[in-house]
Parts: sequence; C-alpha cells; structure tokens
Amino acid sequence: MAEESHKKRADSGFVRLNERDLLAFEWIFNMGAIFEIDIQFMVSPKRSLSRNAVRSVVRRWEKAGVVQADPVLAGEGRLVRLTAEGALLVSDDTAGGLLAMAETPTRAVRQALASRVRLRIERSGVSTLRAHGWVSERQWRLENAATVTAGDHVPHGIALLDGGVAAMVHVTRTAVELNRLRLLLAEIHRRYPFVIVAVPADLTDVTRLLAIASADKAAGSAGSAGSATRLEVIRF
Repeated sequence: MAEESHKKRADSGFVRLNERDLLAFEWIFNMGAIFEIDIQFMVSPKRSLSRNAVRSVVRRWEKAGVVQADPVLAGEGRLVRLTAEGALLVSDDTAGGLLAMAETPTRAVRQALASRVRLRIERSGVSTLRAHGWVSERQWRLENAATVTAGDHVPHGIALLDGGVAAMVHVTRTAVELNRLRLLLAEIHRRYPFVIVAVPADLTDVTRLLAIASADKAAGSAGSAGSATRLEVIRF
C-alpha cells in the first residue's frame, strides 16, 4: 500500500486544460492579444478575480506552452498571445495561426487595446445600446479579403448592437492618430454610419472636438444620400 501511494499518476507533470481555457484561447485567437490585467473580464465577467488568480491562470497556460506573456507597456501587465501550439488548439488552419504569431509586439498592443474596448462595450454597451456580438478584425479581414487587398480602411472591430446596428470600432492612442482619423472619418461614414472611437482618458476632450467637426462634415456628405451618421466616443 505504501508503495502504491507513492506511485505517480500517468499525467503527472502535464497541465490539464479545461473547457473554460479552450474558450479563452478561441477568444484570444480571434482578437490577437489581450493584456493580462484584462483577462479577468474575459474568463470571469460576473465574478471578480484577484490579480494573483489571473497570474496563476496565465502561468498555467504558459506551462502548457499555449500562450506567451511579455511585458511591453508599463502599468498594463503582460501582453498575452497564443503560441503556434495554442493556435492549433483553436484552428487547424495552421497558416492563419502562425500568421498571428508573426505580428510584432507593437501590433499586438493595438490588438490588446481592441480587446479591452470589446470587453468594455460588452459589459456596458454604448450610450443606451447593448452589445449582442462582435466581429473581430481578424474575422473581418477574412470576410472582406478584396477590400483589404484594395487598401481600404480596416476596422479594429465591429460591435453588433441593439436593433441590428453594426458599429465600426476604431481604437486610437495618440493625437497623431486622431488627426489621421479626422481626415478619414467622412469616407468611413459612407460605409459605416455608426462609428465608435475609443480613446485613452487624456485624449477624450481633444477627440470630441475633432469628432464634432468630422461628424458634421460626414453628415453633410451623407445627407445627400439621405442617411444619418452617428459617432460615439468612449474611454478605455
């Protein structure tokens, strides 16, 4: 009996992944990346998790070899992405999975910010509208390959809201990006009458000034076609 009690299990040393893990990997695969501090809202939206609990989850994923977690931006926690092995757990399209791994850390930061915005919209909605779904940039690129090839604007996501409204989401971090968005907004409104601009808190006021001017310009352009435009600014 003593000898039996010291026998190791056949799976000793291996990390067991559960259904919640697999759902999380699918979510990260679609979005591209997520900041460690935002993972609690993805894996447990209704029950708060401590920072230590989240770190424990990520360490388990790292030990399984399915994610990589790197410090990139101060104060944001580590940037979490799937490894090639992790991508294969989600999809047998190895080319698509490996392509995601070829993204630079800078590009992955943008994806992680889009993930944060998605989680915020799914929790709180936009204005009085609730969220019912999300089209990731990755999915949008797959469904609009010709548009991507033509060099048209690619959204950071599409929020599916009440009433069947599909709102284009644009994530911006700097005043330089805001100025570029101002120049593009009229054209964007022609394809997406409802645009959500997500910005850091310190850029909110600047964004509103730019957005008002741009929305007026877009409304003037769209008015001749008889369609209304709407722009919402949210913080992340």
